[in-house]
Amino acid sequence: HFDRPEEIIASLNNSLSDGNEFNMFCTAFLGILDLKTGHLDYCNAGHNAPLMIDSKGNVSAVDVVPNLPLGLFGGFPYEGQETKLDRQMMLYMFTDGVTEAENNAKELLGDERLSALLKLNASLTPDEIIDETFALVDRHADGAEQSDDITVMCFKYC
Repeated sequence: HFDRPEEIIASLNNSLSDGNEFNMFCTAFLGILDLKTGHLDYCNAGHNAPLMIDSKGNVSAVDVVPNLPLGLFGGFPYEGQETKLDRQMMLYMFTDGVTEAENNAKELLGDERLSALLKLNASLTPDEIIDETFALVDRHADGAEQSDDITVMCFKYC
């Protein structure tokens, strides 16, 4: 039984690293949000920092200790963190396949384009922001083959 995100992440890491002779790994971000207070306990395991979008359209990265991805070394001491979400704030999580999406000229979509999209669309619902993200990736790729997974999750704390 684990109560803290860093305990859960450490347990997952130990399970995935046991017998992992091919050094396979995955990144993860795990958070536990108190819906009454907006308090977010979280632990990052080598994943992109989630982005917070406030009601005015300001976009900022969640402060994350990178820690190691899951599966590389058992017994790694993962460090947990905490922050507070304000009402009407959105939390936007994504895999690096979004910002590393390439076009035919091998140009990456990048963090700046993603932040600009989020700032421009801060008044939309989380579902609409996700749709806009995939549309941005499609426009940027312009038919180039997808080279990495593209996963997005967004929610609004009301």
